[in-house]
Amino acid sequence: LYCPEGHAPNTKFGVRVITNSGKEDTLVSDLMAYLERMPKRDPTSQSVTCYVLGGPSCEEFAGYAIEEVEEQTEDGSREAISVATVVITGKKPSLKRVVAGVELRVGGVA
Repeated sequence: LYCPEGHAPNTKFGVRVITNSGKEDTLVSDLMAYLERMPKRDPTSQSVTCYVLGGPSCEEFAGYAIEEVEEQTEDGSREAISVATVVITGKKPSLKRVVAGVELRVGGVA
């Protein structure tokens, strides 16, 4: 599994992409080029998480969900935040579909 992270371009929305794309596929390197790099820090939750599964037996599918979750703040209080999940499957998922999902979700949680 590969897990590139970064900001959606021109935003501060954190994006994590979890994919099974391998070395023979350019999706991971394309995603690294698309996402603006995040500062190195301890892991935190992200505004958008994309699950991208590719392979010869995968059916074509794309979907998303936006939900409100509670997170604990530094002062110990709880705060409701919007997070988005994007799911893309197919024989060879494209960067274009991942980007479309990220952009739709960033617009939906803005």
